[in-house]
Amino acid sequence: MDCNDDFLRSFLTSEPDIRAFIRSLIRDPHVADDVFQEVALTCWRKFDSYDRQRSFGAWARGIAANKILQARDRAGRKHVAFSPETVEAILAAFNRTEEDASLRIEALRECVRGLPAKSKQLLSYRYEQSLTGDKIAAIIKASRDAVYKALARIRTGLADCVRRCLESQGRG
Repeated sequence: MDCNDDFLRSFLTSEPDIRAFIRSLIRDPHVADDVFQEVALTCWRKFDSYDRQRSFGAWARGIAANKILQARDRAGRKHVAFSPETVEAILAAFNRTEEDASLRIEALRECVRGLPAKSKQLLSYRYEQSLTGDKIAAIIKASRDAVYKALARIRTGLADCVRRCLESQGRG
């Protein structure tokens, strides 16, 4: 994968979070869009200095925090009503949330790997292929109620497994 593809994949994955971070701090949607474009351009220009051991989203939000503070300096409190300390605190909160979500996703992947093949297949039908309960029931030759009960048991088991994984890591 070349650098352009790597950047696009990383940026597009993080784009909603970057936009949310910017919009949480800038009142005017047009100014927020301008800052987002500045962030995108800066990320593109500085991508070769990005440390791939870090979260791309955290790196890009750090750039966004700097751009937000620059916008605050240019326009005063007109568009950015928060102090630099508040911007930093919100940045830290976004980064913690991303880390928590990442840990949950990894725990969920681990829990799914431990499921029996039939359970994995049911999850695939429902969530990867977006099949309805009726269609799944026809495929596996079971009632729709049986499909929904099985999916509910699988989801409950996965939620319990994720909770146990996070607790074992001291994160639950």
